[in-house]
Amino acid sequence: MDYFLGIDLGTSSVKVLLVDERGKVLAKSSERYSVYSSHEWAEQEPEEWWKATVKAINELISRTHVSSWQIKGVGISGQTHGVVILDEGFSPLRKAIIWMDRRSISQVEYLKEKFGKRLTQLTGLPISCGFMLPSLLWIRENEPSVWDRIHKVLLPKDYIRLKLTGVAASDVTDAGGTLLLDTTRRRWSKEIIDELGIPYDILPPLYESPQLTGRITSRAAEYTFLKEGTAVFAGGADQVMMAVGAGVVKADMIASSIGTGALLVSSLDHPVLKPHKALHTIPHAVLQKWILMGAILCGGSSLNWLFNQVILGESSSRKLNLSQSLFERISSVPAASRGLLFLPYLDGERTPHLDPLARGAFIGLSLRHSRQDLIRAVMEGVSFALRDCLEEFKELGIRPSSMVTSGGGAKSRLWRKILANVFNLPVFTVNVEEASAYGASMIASVGAGIFSTVEEACQEWVRKEEEVFPEPEKVRIYEEAYQVYRGLYCKLKGDFHVLSKLEATKL
Repeated sequence: MDYFLGIDLGTSSVKVLLVDERGKVLAKSSERYSVYSSHEWAEQEPEEWWKATVKAINELISRTHVSSWQIKGVGISGQTHGVVILDEGFSPLRKAIIWMDRRSISQVEYLKEKFGKRLTQLTGLPISCGFMLPSLLWIRENEPSVWDRIHKVLLPKDYIRLKLTGVAASDVTDAGGTLLLDTTRRRWSKEIIDELGIPYDILPPLYESPQLTGRITSRAAEYTFLKEGTAVFAGGADQVMMAVGAGVVKADMIASSIGTGALLVSSLDHPVLKPHKALHTIPHAVLQKWILMGAILCGGSSLNWLFNQVILGESSSRKLNLSQSLFERISSVPAASRGLLFLPYLDGERTPHLDPLARGAFIGLSLRHSRQDLIRAVMEGVSFALRDCLEEFKELGIRPSSMVTSGGGAKSRLWRKILANVFNLPVFTVNVEEASAYGASMIASVGAGIFSTVEEACQEWVRKEEEVFPEPEKVRIYEEAYQVYRGLYCKLKGDFHVLSKLEATKL
């Protein structure tokens, strides 16, 4: 029996799966790390990623009877957009700037003025804070001593690849989230890079997801229970690996994921470039296919904020515990939370508003509302924000008949039922919870020759599991509430921007 390792470097933790050649998950482990944030900044320490990954791999393998020589390949998935700055010795010159960062607003405006629509048409992306390109420009402008010492820049997951293999490389799916990729041609855009005066050689070579990028070095083998020489394949961006792990390789399928943020994705047979609606078009892990994605910035983090900052209080040592008994109490709250709506724009918003100054809000609060109403309203607000993404998909002719969901939010049957009623679609899960890590291990199985294509691997490994269906009366209630929800941003946009300026005032 051959085995494959899938590593997913998320925002809050790294998750590792060990999967056999039939697609059965033998073991999984995870390790958490910190986000270092202030008013606008969001950074992480690359060495903390690596230490957490080593610990998770070793803990996982130690719990199985699998020998290191039986592991035939490693696939890597990870959070998108961020930037890791390395010197000539491949050591980080500073903390990594990650996707949640909003410091590069002026660089975003500069890119809009310089390129207009040309940049978005080339890259398939809206121009937004947190992407690699504006973060790089911010470093060049504000940290010239760091900029002058740059030897290579990597995306977050590719730092783990570097530590495992000694090779600085990336893949076309993750490069698709940088604002530096010609997404149609699936290669770095020399046009953009040259116009901005960025040294071309600081960018890593690009591979398709199932391609071999390197092998476990003797040094990495000393740290992990992996065998020296084990193949490491390109893998991809977490949302693309999630799509693979959920079996979304056909144009009539959509998938949602609620993690720290939240995503809606669909497979495309050709690139559709509509970045003015803050939709993302990036290469798929499947050759000559693309991913259409809508992204909201605060998904599960909205619920974490409510618990940790409002219900429990910042000083509480208790952890967020979304137990079944808690969800049973919340499920007794009527749909639309007795007329209460929540806008999940706690850190700005991407699809469809593309507004880093948007802010969160409860609308319709009254003395009758309880803690359970607030919790349900947050879950519904995230679902409505994903519905905004679906409406943009529909404008492009995408008419899904069902939706597969994954991520932390998918563990809650209540949240899945809310999604089914808000979307008016059957919602189902698949045979794994950690779809991104599963997708990465699937990519490794394709690269190792177990399957000839990603589609074949999906057909063999991915199985539909629990399905929930829309309830007509709740669909009607949510439709009415959604029509109110979708009008709120336009009414409040100006006020959000005024309040954002007040938030930045330090008096």
